[in-house]
Amino acid sequence: MAAAAPWVGAYLMVLALWAIALLVVRRPTLWNGRSIQWVNLVFMWLAFAALLVTRQRPATALNFFLLILLVIVQVARGRLILFHVEREEVERTVERCLAQTRAGYERRGEDYVVSNAGNLVIAMRGARPAIRIEFRNGAASKKAELIEALFRKQFNGSFPTIRVPT
Repeated sequence: MAAAAPWVGAYLMVLALWAIALLVVRRPTLWNGRSIQWVNLVFMWLAFAALLVTRQRPATALNFFLLILLVIVQVARGRLILFHVEREEVERTVERCLAQTRAGYERRGEDYVVSNAGNLVIAMRGARPAIRIEFRNGAASKKAELIEALFRKQFNGSFPTIRVPT
């Protein structure tokens, strides 16, 4: 039976190193929930490969750990968190993105409501060091997709981007 402890330890080590990297790098960084999806999928594939190579059956604890990784993927999928940036700067960036896409909006409390983008709601919660951004209700709108893509491009990602010269 393959034990879960080494896998859990390695996973927590990767997350700790990632968190340290996010905290040490002092530039505005956008953490996308989809990035943890890749970490979790790599861990799952490595676990399955190790089980196939060693011809072991997974212990119940390892099955439970792999199930938790799948749940984390589902929960974190659409989350965006900004690190090392002031709230006012995020608001200016949102307003600049809305102006560039010529989207009419109104403020409702802390949220931006964009009526001509499928009633897109851009919600901001929290303050420095971590601001959670949420884009809601704009799934069927091309303009909402454009606004979200433009916003994401304004910040560095939590994974290094591979640049290929052309």
